[in-house]
Amino acid sequence: ASSGDFAPCAILRQPMPTTERLTLRPWRPSDRAPFAAMNADPEVMRYIRDGTTMTRAQSDELVDAIEAHWERHGFGLWCAAPRDDPDACIGFVGLAIPSFLPAVLPAVEVGWRLARPTWGRGLATEGARASLAHAFGALALKSVISIIAPDNERSIRVAAKLGMRHE
Repeated sequence: ASSGDFAPCAILRQPMPTTERLTLRPWRPSDRAPFAAMNADPEVMRYIRDGTTMTRAQSDELVDAIEAHWERHGFGLWCAAPRDDPDACIGFVGLAIPSFLPAVLPAVEVGWRLARPTWGRGLATEGARASLAHAFGALALKSVISIIAPDNERSIRVAAKLGMRHE
């Protein structure tokens, strides 16, 4: 399916995924500050793009782009919040069309970026598993990819736990 094949809006009415420990929800204005703090962490950004951190303005532009993706395609990257603190923002998990890498298109990517204090607890795997269930269930996708830097061992382990294979 190409990026133009997705029906917008109807998917937005689907229930938000929850996992044992996460709520995946729409973005709120209050999410921007903690998301920007996460994007300013060099360890979080180490394998993203060229590894540079984001300014607050760049982080806010990313949230704007995430919200525009939802509007355009009817799916996207959810704000990830702990179930016991659903107003918190610990990063994102979800689905996106990786238009930044035309060589893989048409494709939908499952992705995750979480704040460093949450690492090592299986939250990325948990959120990505719920995202894949949404992709293959409500969205009826036939395949989903994940674009991971070759030396990002943590994300490679997440993808392996999800049953993804290296290509």
